[in-house]
Amino acid sequence: MRPKASRWILLVGCLLQAGLGRAVDFQGSVGLSSDNVFRGLTQSQGNPSAQADGYIAATHWFGGLAVESVKRQATQATGAEVIGYVGYQQLLSENWNAALSVRHYDYPGNRYRSLYHYDELSAAIGWHRQLQLELIGSPNTFAASGYDRYGRGKAFAVELSGRQPLAHGLSVGAGIGYYDLRSEVGGGYAYWSAGVGEQWRDWQLGLRYIGTDAQARHLFHTLAVNGVVASVAWFF
Repeated sequence: MRPKASRWILLVGCLLQAGLGRAVDFQGSVGLSSDNVFRGLTQSQGNPSAQADGYIAATHWFGGLAVESVKRQATQATGAEVIGYVGYQQLLSENWNAALSVRHYDYPGNRYRSLYHYDELSAAIGWHRQLQLELIGSPNTFAASGYDRYGRGKAFAVELSGRQPLAHGLSVGAGIGYYDLRSEVGGGYAYWSAGVGEQWRDWQLGLRYIGTDAQARHLFHTLAVNGVVASVAWFF
């Protein structure tokens, strides 16, 4: 996967540089999480997940590629989720900023790849980079709550998150969201998280409690997460 990721990042970088006539900034991270949780649901069946992200930025534009280990079903082997994204960010005032982005989720090597892959459009507004509201829409998300209830169609999510830096590299954060999957499984659910983080040089440690409501547990059973997730990442 790494050669493909490198080619993607270089390609986006060349396009941004050619289009904007400005140098681009390359950054990234590699890390490990005790569980791969996405909108309150485990994507790794509760197992640890390796994660990497490489991205570029040129003034207002940004783009990149993220790779995570996932296990979409208990009977499947661990595979990869690849997320390509590109977006535009704008400072609205001294206190406010906004961003629009497009993301594509893919699962190379998975026998159900043509079913699982999907796209999202995101619009976010933030205050002091400490509080953010994000609206997300997808035309083709697949979800399954069992063999008798599954589908592919429109999906929507709204998330509100906040982060407060403290002394000595510490920070606290919390978030809440709602995921509307009525087109796929006939309902939606709420999820939330709260935790602490520690920034030490180029390393970041995190510990979060993630919770979901009764509807999530009804729809997705053991995939709905209610517990602590730990993570460590190195940024370069």
